[in-house]
Amino acid sequence: MNLELGFEQALENQQLIHGALKRVHIYVTRCDYEDYFQEAVIIYAQAYLKYRQRDQDLTKFKPYVFQKLVWRLTDMLRQEKQYFDFHSLEEFDFQRVPEAEIARIDFVDWQKLSELEKEILQEHFMNGISLTIIAQHHQQTTRNLRYQRDRLLTKLRAMNQK
Repeated sequence: MNLELGFEQALENQQLIHGALKRVHIYVTRCDYEDYFQEAVIIYAQAYLKYRQRDQDLTKFKPYVFQKLVWRLTDMLRQEKQYFDFHSLEEFDFQRVPEAEIARIDFVDWQKLSELEKEILQEHFMNGISLTIIAQHHQQTTRNLRYQRDRLLTKLRAMNQK
């Protein structure tokens, strides 16, 4: 059994794929809808192949593949969001800023930052020290520092917009 049969089945059941996309709030109006649709077709074909290898009864395949599509597409959306949240400050690329220039970052309003946020900005973003090490140094939990980092990023984005 080859993957071509899975792709044929996926193309015959495009409505199911569109339904799974709709379930995870990926609508036709999105600019990357076709990309997600193609990913869903690949997931469908792979699931079909695995299902046929394990079980010959196809009566329960549609609910199975629908749920598999929903879960995998949800994972893809989460990964995309994580990537965007992590890399959204690339324009600030603090790793390349010499220390003498740090004080001259003109969009940062230092008065609006807490002491811990200043520490995170300096140590984590500019010096590249991990949040785990900073948390141990300041006797904080890493969870709290991740929360503080996210708040700091939100503040920096707002400052940069002005």
